[in-house]
Amino acid sequence: MSLKRSSFASLVVLMFLISVIPSGFAYKGYQLSRGPVEDFTLTDQHGEEFNLSDTRGDVVIAAFIFTRCPDVCPIITQSLRGVQEQLGDDYQEYVSTISITVDPEYDTPERLNEFTELHGVNWSHLTGTLEVMEPIWASFGITVQKAVIEAHIGDINGHQADDSTVMLVNKSGVATELMNLPTAYSTLKFAALEANWDVNFSITTNQTYIHGINGVDLIWEDCSCEWEVKIFNSTSNIWEDTKLELSSIEHPIGNNIAIVASNADDSLLSTPDLKNQSVSVIYPDNTTDFQSISNNTGWYLSTGALDGAGINHSIEQTEQGYLMNSIGHEDPTEDNNSWEWQLHEWNATSMQWQTSQVGMDSIISPSYLAWAPNSTLTSEIPMPGVYSESEDQVCDGHGWEMGNGAGKHCMCDEGYEWPEDTMLSC
Repeated sequence: MSLKRSSFASLVVLMFLISVIPSGFAYKGYQLSRGPVEDFTLTDQHGEEFNLSDTRGDVVIAAFIFTRCPDVCPIITQSLRGVQEQLGDDYQEYVSTISITVDPEYDTPERLNEFTELHGVNWSHLTGTLEVMEPIWASFGITVQKAVIEAHIGDINGHQADDSTVMLVNKSGVATELMNLPTAYSTLKFAALEANWDVNFSITTNQTYIHGINGVDLIWEDCSCEWEVKIFNSTSNIWEDTKLELSSIEHPIGNNIAIVASNADDSLLSTPDLKNQSVSVIYPDNTTDFQSISNNTGWYLSTGALDGAGINHSIEQTEQGYLMNSIGHEDPTEDNNSWEWQLHEWNATSMQWQTSQVGMDSIISPSYLAWAPNSTLTSEIPMPGVYSESEDQVCDGHGWEMGNGAGKHCMCDEGYEWPEDTMLSC
């Protein structure tokens, strides 16, 4: 039966597989507006039965995590811990938090209990049999794929030697290594470049809208239709609808996508070559376009790494090539152009960074790149794959590090939190 509450609202935290730098209440979520969620029964970290209808307050924050996740899931948990602490006693009674695993075959109550103790949180972390979990995921609009979970876990002791990464050094000298995990938004940008498509986007805080492709703008077309995004499920070998925003569809799910007019015949979609990224398009008149991603330059790597880490950036195409204007909140124009972003390449022979003499679009098949203010010495940029701070600098002495690469972050001691621009400090 449905949850019977006059003012029940369920807030699904879709930060699962989304990299964020939280501050205070800066977490991402979507208000469900399609009616009440069906009541369900799961098992919490103490092995006790938990019913959704038992939650207190008018708002339930539901986070989807898994304990083997080396990076963003701990960040989700610590973000919610911060939100819970900042709510204060006046609002605690109105809000409940639960975490639901997407890896129930591994996440036993015992492992969930270890996870909660590790992170110092006390809300219910829930698991159950796969048969019970699947309809619950579906009711929240969550798509769970084993292959994605396994790919995200990767090598928790560090990335593989053949993984291309981008080392990002900010103005404060804090370095973060970003894995190349392009989103569906990245894939569409790559395809548009190679196919010379004219794609009309509009980007808001939480949404990337596709208005037109090659002059077919469905806002102005009299077809009562819209552009829909589909992702290819490599397990079932079928195209599936998704309500996820383009920037939220991460690697490898976002490698093969389709942009289809809602009134078009989606049976025209063919099985993609899963070895390459690709974009398929079906227009309202059922004509089609297709582009496989074949290039691999420094622009692709930089874009894929920054998109995958959820870092806003501005890259300008000039006559001299692509120019990095801003990364995150650090824009040279705001400092009267007193500095600029400088590109570095890793020299595998000398085992050191060197300033690139060409633009990012002229670097073919890069292994490791680094972006840093031009005042940064190459010797100050950490080696790829082995970045670690000296012991007395770790988390400013007020916490300990978890994760690696783009997911490395501080687990801050009680009373300390991340500053605005980095998760590697407390």
